[in-house]
Amino acid sequence: MIGDDPVKSDGDLLQRRPIAEQWAGAIAAADSPSGLVFAVTGPWGSGKTSMLNMVEEFLVEKGVRVLHFNPWFFSGTDQLVTFFFSEVADQISNKDGKQSKVAESLRKYGTLLSPVKAIPLVGTALGGAAEAATSIGTYMEQSLSRSVNQRRKEIEDGFSKLDRPFVVVIDDIDRLTGQEIRDVLRMVRLTGAFPNMIYLLSFDRHRVELALKDDGIPGRAYLEKIVQVMFDVPGVSKASLRQILTAELNSLMKTQPEDIRFNVGIWPDIYYEIIDPLLTNIRDVRRFTASLPAVVALLRNDIELADVIALEAIRIFLPDTFALLPHVIDGLTSTSDYRNGQEENKRQVMEFLGSDPDHEALLKRACGRLFPAAARHIGGSNFDGSWSRQWLRERRVASAEILTYYLEKAIPEVVAHANAAERAFTIIEDEEALSGLLSSLEPRETEGVISLLEAHEEDFANLNPAPGVTALLNQIQRLDRPETGMFDFGPRIVVIRVVLRLLRSVADLARTADLVRSILPNIQTFAAQYELLLLVGYTPNAGQRLIPEEEWQALVRDVKSRVREAGPDELATETGMMKLLRWASSGDDVEVWTLPTTYLDNRVFATALLQDSYSPVHSQTMGSRHVATKDRLAWEALGELVGGEEGIRRCRDAAEVELGQESPLIALVDKYLAGWRPADI
Repeated sequence: MIGDDPVKSDGDLLQRRPIAEQWAGAIAAADSPSGLVFAVTGPWGSGKTSMLNMVEEFLVEKGVRVLHFNPWFFSGTDQLVTFFFSEVADQISNKDGKQSKVAESLRKYGTLLSPVKAIPLVGTALGGAAEAATSIGTYMEQSLSRSVNQRRKEIEDGFSKLDRPFVVVIDDIDRLTGQEIRDVLRMVRLTGAFPNMIYLLSFDRHRVELALKDDGIPGRAYLEKIVQVMFDVPGVSKASLRQILTAELNSLMKTQPEDIRFNVGIWPDIYYEIIDPLLTNIRDVRRFTASLPAVVALLRNDIELADVIALEAIRIFLPDTFALLPHVIDGLTSTSDYRNGQEENKRQVMEFLGSDPDHEALLKRACGRLFPAAARHIGGSNFDGSWSRQWLRERRVASAEILTYYLEKAIPEVVAHANAAERAFTIIEDEEALSGLLSSLEPRETEGVISLLEAHEEDFANLNPAPGVTALLNQIQRLDRPETGMFDFGPRIVVIRVVLRLLRSVADLARTADLVRSILPNIQTFAAQYELLLLVGYTPNAGQRLIPEEEWQALVRDVKSRVREAGPDELATETGMMKLLRWASSGDDVEVWTLPTTYLDNRVFATALLQDSYSPVHSQTMGSRHVATKDRLAWEALGELVGGEEGIRRCRDAAEVELGQESPLIALVDKYLAGWRPADI
């Protein structure tokens, strides 16, 4: 299933790669002696960021330097300008060490220019207040103006000598507040005239023009003074959306058992009359398909899948209607008026139809396809009691029991988790209280609650994240469990996603480093400390670079040192022990560390290590939906850690004392020791 994340070329389902290549060619070929500003525009959900990703790929192939600036990390014009120049300077230095002098001038220039609000540009929307203009007049008359001009001249001279331009990418401008949008575009206007400096912006044009509108002057006039070239993201046809959705639903079906309840006879009408009208852009498709695996896995094979998919569409796109469902079950499913009377049942049906006035016709069709018993109240056919039994047998939501099962077994649990997540958020700055709440729940409940804390991300900015991060990371060990399928990423990812959002809200590397240093001593396990350092650091494809690299390296050395000093009994309690030990023995430390061989004779340690090296492998045969599971050991990695097969044999002998000769794990180790290896390796 595709998520809601932007794609790159290898995930270009809409065949937009040639367009991105043309745009990249235009940018790379642009003559930019005085700078240029390009923009990728389109409404929310149209795929702007995906287009940016593909444009960047082509620019890099053409040798164009691409830099990134994320205005979400900064608030206020003063901070925005200062950090913009600092961030661009850092990236220039990293990508081209020869430009260190220019980079240093950029940093100093940014410091001198702050606050940029004082510089009048175009109207009040982009220029600041009148008193600010007066202030800058005085400011520029003073000696500091010479420093500004001097630094700008140094930057212009340095940039003019570049053999090729560089592109600064700023995405999601339309998701900022109106004032922040004005701040960013003011900054672009201020800096967009440097030689060989090209901006590539991304935004919803309508949203940005509204933010720039001022004193009766259209925002479009302001925008056109800033952006020289605009690329509009192509629209997506309904046929393309259907093609993508069909591919994703087919992918979901391949993961289901062969006897899945899926009535191909009712599916086309349900799809075209209920689901299809609700999908208007690629983001809708992604939101919809991303929600299905978890719900389908939870309900297993107990409810007709076509009905489940339709109700999930209503849940996502018509939330008010969906919230009403528990209160109108009788009206939608009763074939007689024995319990409530005809008037009450009809009232419930009419309330259902009126729950979303913009989609009343669609809801009427839903009654016909999902809840046929309700049709008699709106001019349709009558059904007798035998139909209720048939719907129950077919596991259709037209049955009151099946609809109740769907609502209570799936959605009420999520609602309960959401309620607990709200309570958790109110105490997120109290480590003891938050830990108590999370630990009072069953592990699966805790995992669900933590996942729903993401919904509060907008309110993280004004919090002290340290207590919450500490409490969450200390849950990783308790929540550890085997993955249940290809759509299950495990509780570790659930925890790390929320921790990332808490730390990212700080938006200051030095402050985040201070927080991490204060958090680490309170993390109860080495494994959780490792996860925190992996998250905030510079490990390729994993680190988010939330703290300075030197600070991160020092913290890594400290934690590695403590792991190396730990005894076998302590290490045996760690989740993901083998990964932790391999990390502790890696790196370019002066001291070369290997696992003490005496640990291999410790039966508790040896057992934990062998158990951690075991993992089931899932596979499918072409043309079959059956998922086969095979037992495997991370044999080579294990051997590297313990010194080859002799070390493994010592572990095996120690673990046998703990597990017994009949243990399947011991038998699997013996199989490997005898020379067997999986045929697929």
